[in-house]
Amino acid sequence: MTTVSTNSQAISPLVTAGEALVSVLSGYTFSENAIKASSGVTSFLDGLFPTLASKVGFDMEGVLIGATEVLTGLNTTISAAKTRQRVSQTTAITNGA
Repeated sequence: MTTVSTNSQAISPLVTAGEALVSVLSGYTFSENAIKASSGVTSFLDGLFPTLASKVGFDMEGVLIGATEVLTGLNTTISAAKTRQRVSQTTAITNGA
């Protein structure tokens, strides 16, 4: 007997990473209703994932996991780029001497 997962959880992390990236880029905070709608659709797609994955000839879960890692990396990079570091004036003026 073959066991098929009915809820892959491959899509939810991708959507969460995408939402986080939009928030970092725009400064926009999603409303509670938008989060509920997104969660509902994402949960539905997670449930359909095994059927969708069986229709393609590649590792769809691996692709979604990789895309999630890319979005998470972009989020980290952009957050770091937006963070200002304090540099003391004496260091800047004397070039560290």
